[in-house]
Amino acid sequence: MKGNKSVFVISLTLIIVFVFCYIFFSGIVKASFKNEFWEEADVGAISQIELIRGSDSKQILYTKEQDIKVFVATISEAEINRVKESASKIDESYWITIWIAGDRKFGLRIENNQAFSVFNYEGSENNANLYEFKDKSIYKYIENLF
Repeated sequence: MKGNKSVFVISLTLIIVFVFCYIFFSGIVKASFKNEFWEEADVGAISQIELIRGSDSKQILYTKEQDIKVFVATISEAEINRVKESASKIDESYWITIWIAGDRKFGLRIENNQAFSVFNYEGSENNANLYEFKDKSIYKYIENLF
């Protein structure tokens, strides 16, 4: 009887560990731009967003609260993956700088191959990381702004 109880406890423990590992490593828990980056910032305090297209240095500056809210809402729900390196050729890139309470806080470089990196001007462990949007909607959105 004791042997059956021990086998049951060990089996249950292994199943729980397996399920946890599956959820953690398979990406069932969706990573979004909001979860990864906005939690470090006070989104409501964003004073301006600057976008620059790399190919011709054309610039867009959002300072109106409504424009900032639309931009933040659009990119916030984007699903992302962390990647080791960008797989394809880069033809175009966009630089986005987020200003909070008058100070530069975050910079993003988004490439046409869906890869992007984030720079926290106050320093962060995320600075060296490379990410990728799961679909092209965010890149298309930014591209259409110009």
